[in-house]
Amino acid sequence: MTESSGDGGRTFRRKTERVVNEIAQGLRTLDAGVSWFSDLAPTRQQMVLQEVAGYAMQTHITAVDGRAGGRGPV
Repeated sequence: MTESSGDGGRTFRRKTERVVNEIAQGLRTLDAGVSWFSDLAPTRQQMVLQEVAGYAMQTHITAVDGRAGGRGPV
């Protein structure tokens, strides 16, 4: 893994934000995001999942939204 951890994970967090935003905007495919995530160490994967959970909580998604998102584009 090549992510910087000497700055308390700040560099990794910015990378995570960028990847998640690119996927959300359609600038990066979901498959590319899954590949990036799969290449991370388990501790980094946990950090990403916590970050994404925080994003989901901030958007106040509902169960209906979550089910619709899980189905993908129509």
